[in-house]
Amino acid sequence: MIIPPVDPVQPVTVYVVDLGLHSRLVLPDGDDGLVQYAYGDWRYFALNQQDLGSGIAALLIPTQGTLGRRKYQNIAQLQQAMDGDITMLNFAVPRAKATRLQKLLDKRFNQNIATQIFNRVNQMNFVQDDLDYTLYHNSNHEVVVWLQNLDCRVEGFVLLADFQVQSSR
Repeated sequence: MIIPPVDPVQPVTVYVVDLGLHSRLVLPDGDDGLVQYAYGDWRYFALNQQDLGSGIAALLIPTQGTLGRRKYQNIAQLQQAMDGDITMLNFAVPRAKATRLQKLLDKRFNQNIATQIFNRVNQMNFVQDDLDYTLYHNSNHEVVVWLQNLDCRVEGFVLLADFQVQSSR
Protein backbone atom coordinates (compact mmCIF):
# COMPACT_ATOMS: atom_id res chain seq x y z
CA MET A 1 0.00 0.00 0.00
CA ILE A 2 1.43 3.38 -1.05
CA ILE A 3 0.52 6.22 1.29
CA PRO A 4 1.45 9.51 -0.40
CA PRO A 5 2.27 12.65 1.58
CA VAL A 6 -0.61 14.84 2.73
CA ASP A 7 -0.75 18.28 1.10
CA PRO A 8 2.65 18.19 -0.62
CA VAL A 9 4.34 21.54 -1.30
CA GLN A 10 4.12 22.46 -5.00
CA PRO A 11 2.59 19.10 -5.88
CA VAL A 12 3.47 17.18 -9.02
CA THR A 13 1.96 13.92 -10.19
CA VAL A 14 4.08 10.78 -10.25
CA TYR A 15 3.09 7.36 -11.54
CA VAL A 16 3.78 3.80 -10.45
CA VAL A 17 3.49 1.40 -13.37
CA ASP A 18 2.45 -2.02 -12.06
CA LEU A 19 3.30 -4.79 -14.53
CA GLY A 20 2.05 -7.60 -12.31
CA LEU A 21 5.35 -8.99 -11.05
CA HIS A 22 7.42 -5.84 -11.48
CA SER A 23 6.93 -2.12 -11.09
CA ARG A 24 8.43 1.09 -12.42
CA LEU A 25 8.31 4.75 -11.41
CA VAL A 26 7.49 7.67 -13.70
CA LEU A 27 8.55 11.18 -12.69
CA PRO A 28 7.85 14.56 -14.29
CA ASP A 29 10.65 15.87 -16.51
CA GLY A 30 10.34 19.51 -17.45
CA ASP A 31 7.08 21.08 -18.61
CA ASP A 32 4.93 18.16 -19.75
CA GLY A 33 7.65 15.54 -20.19
CA LEU A 34 7.97 12.36 -18.14
CA VAL A 35 10.75 9.88 -17.49
CA GLN A 36 10.24 6.27 -16.48
CA TYR A 37 12.79 4.48 -14.31
CA ALA A 38 13.03 0.73 -13.83
CA TYR A 39 15.34 -1.58 -11.93
CA GLY A 40 15.98 -5.27 -12.55
CA ASP A 41 18.40 -8.06 -13.40
CA TRP A 42 20.80 -7.15 -16.22
CA ARG A 43 20.61 -10.42 -18.16
CA TYR A 44 16.91 -11.10 -17.65
CA PHE A 45 15.56 -7.55 -17.99
CA ALA A 46 18.02 -5.51 -20.04
CA LEU A 47 19.32 -8.26 -22.34
CA ASN A 48 16.04 -10.25 -22.57
CA GLN A 49 17.83 -13.49 -21.69
CA GLN A 50 14.65 -14.86 -20.14
CA ASP A 51 15.51 -18.54 -20.18
CA LEU A 52 15.03 -20.75 -17.12
CA GLY A 53 18.68 -20.47 -16.05
CA SER A 54 18.66 -16.66 -16.09
CA GLY A 55 15.37 -16.58 -14.23
CA ILE A 56 16.54 -18.94 -11.51
CA ALA A 57 19.85 -17.10 -11.16
CA ALA A 58 18.02 -13.77 -10.80
CA LEU A 59 15.88 -15.22 -8.03
CA LEU A 60 18.41 -17.24 -6.08
CA ILE A 61 21.79 -15.52 -6.27
CA PRO A 62 22.92 -11.89 -6.39
CA THR A 63 23.23 -10.90 -10.04
CA GLN A 64 24.21 -7.80 -11.97
CA GLY A 65 21.55 -5.14 -11.48
CA THR A 66 20.38 -2.74 -14.17
CA LEU A 67 18.79 0.67 -14.18
CA GLY A 68 16.46 1.45 -17.07
CA ARG A 69 15.22 4.80 -18.32
CA ARG A 70 12.72 5.91 -20.95
CA LYS A 71 11.54 9.43 -21.70
CA TYR A 72 8.07 10.48 -22.82
CA GLN A 73 7.00 13.82 -24.28
CA ASN A 74 3.71 13.89 -22.34
CA ILE A 75 1.17 11.80 -20.44
CA ALA A 76 -0.63 10.81 -23.64
CA GLN A 77 2.55 9.21 -25.00
CA LEU A 78 3.05 7.32 -21.72
CA GLN A 79 -0.53 6.06 -21.73
CA GLN A 80 -0.21 4.96 -25.36
CA ALA A 81 2.92 2.95 -24.50
CA MET A 82 1.08 0.99 -21.78
CA ASP A 83 -0.90 -2.04 -22.93
CA GLY A 84 -4.17 -3.24 -21.41
CA ASP A 85 -2.75 -5.48 -18.65
CA ILE A 86 -0.77 -2.70 -17.00
CA THR A 87 -2.00 -0.76 -13.98
CA MET A 88 -0.85 2.83 -13.69
CA LEU A 89 -1.29 4.49 -10.30
CA ASN A 90 -0.85 8.22 -9.78
CA PHE A 91 -0.59 10.55 -6.81
CA ALA A 92 0.94 13.88 -5.83
CA VAL A 93 4.30 14.40 -4.16
CA PRO A 94 6.39 17.53 -3.41
CA ARG A 95 7.97 18.96 -6.56
CA ALA A 96 11.35 19.42 -4.85
CA LYS A 97 11.46 15.74 -3.81
CA ALA A 98 10.56 14.57 -7.34
CA THR A 99 13.20 16.82 -8.87
CA ARG A 100 15.82 15.64 -6.38
CA LEU A 101 15.01 11.96 -7.01
CA GLN A 102 15.15 12.42 -10.77
CA LYS A 103 18.57 14.06 -10.50
CA LEU A 104 19.78 11.24 -8.25
CA LEU A 105 18.52 8.53 -10.64
CA ASP A 106 19.96 10.33 -13.68
CA LYS A 107 23.33 10.62 -11.91
CA ARG A 108 23.20 6.92 -11.04
CA PHE A 109 22.28 6.10 -14.67
CA ASN A 110 24.99 8.35 -16.14
CA GLN A 111 27.80 7.03 -13.93
CA ASN A 112 27.54 3.72 -15.81
CA ILE A 113 26.71 5.19 -19.22
CA ALA A 114 29.56 3.21 -20.85
CA THR A 115 27.46 0.05 -20.37
CA GLN A 116 24.31 1.52 -21.96
CA ILE A 117 22.22 -0.61 -24.30
CA PHE A 118 18.81 -0.09 -25.89
CA ASN A 119 16.21 -2.83 -25.43
CA ARG A 120 13.77 -2.89 -28.35
CA VAL A 121 11.22 -5.07 -26.53
CA ASN A 122 10.42 -2.50 -23.87
CA GLN A 123 11.88 0.54 -25.64
CA MET A 124 14.13 1.43 -22.71
CA ASN A 125 17.79 2.31 -22.32
CA PHE A 126 19.62 0.27 -19.69
CA VAL A 127 22.93 0.56 -17.86
CA GLN A 128 24.55 -1.82 -15.43
CA ASP A 129 23.85 -0.68 -11.88
CA ASP A 130 26.12 -0.76 -8.85
CA LEU A 131 23.43 -2.53 -6.79
CA ASP A 132 23.05 -6.30 -7.12
CA TYR A 133 19.68 -7.73 -8.04
CA THR A 134 18.39 -10.33 -5.58
CA LEU A 135 15.09 -11.84 -4.53
CA TYR A 136 15.14 -9.44 -1.58
CA HIS A 137 16.20 -6.44 -3.65
CA ASN A 138 14.14 -6.61 -6.82
CA SER A 139 12.35 -3.98 -8.89
CA ASN A 140 9.59 -3.55 -6.33
CA HIS A 141 11.99 -3.11 -3.43
CA GLU A 142 13.85 -0.46 -5.41
CA VAL A 143 10.60 1.36 -6.29
CA VAL A 144 9.76 1.39 -2.56
CA VAL A 145 13.10 3.12 -1.85
CA TRP A 146 12.30 5.68 -4.56
CA LEU A 147 8.80 6.23 -3.14
CA GLN A 148 10.25 6.79 0.33
CA ASN A 149 12.49 9.47 -1.21
CA LEU A 150 9.25 11.14 -2.36
CA ASP A 151 7.90 11.23 1.24
CA CYS A 152 5.59 8.27 0.64
CA ARG A 153 5.10 5.45 3.10
CA VAL A 154 4.78 1.92 1.78
CA GLU A 155 3.19 -0.83 3.81
CA GLY A 156 2.72 -4.51 3.14
CA PHE A 157 4.42 -7.27 1.19
CA VAL A 158 6.39 -5.85 -1.75
CA LEU A 159 8.11 -8.91 -3.20
CA LEU A 160 5.53 -8.79 -6.02
CA ALA A 161 4.06 -5.62 -7.48
CA ASP A 162 0.52 -5.30 -6.21
CA PHE A 163 0.57 -1.69 -5.24
CA GLN A 164 -2.49 0.35 -4.34
CA VAL A 165 -2.69 3.98 -3.32
CA GLN A 166 -4.27 4.96 -0.02
CA SER A 167 -5.05 8.46 1.12
CA SER A 168 -3.26 9.54 4.27
CA ARG A 169 -5.43 10.43 7.20
